[in-house]
Amino acid sequence: MEDIEPLSDEDISTPERDAVTPNERLHWHLTNALVSAESPETTAHLRGALSVYQDLPPTPLVECPLCGKVGLPERIRTHECQ
Repeated sequence: MEDIEPLSDEDISTPERDAVTPNERLHWHLTNALVSAESPETTAHLRGALSVYQDLPPTPLVECPLCGKVGLPERIRTHECQ
């Protein structure tokens, strides 16, 4: 039997890392996995995961200490401060 190497996140056509937050990326993966799920058990697990995802508290917004811009922590870390 031939060993099949599993795909990584980088092997799948996904939104650019800088274009989405980690939460948006997780939601994207879960919904796309649900669409391609073939077994009822997998579908049930993915629906459960999406339900848990929907119940997560929102990420608190932070303020840039230099310019005062407010946003998600991962976006404030990488924004062009003016």
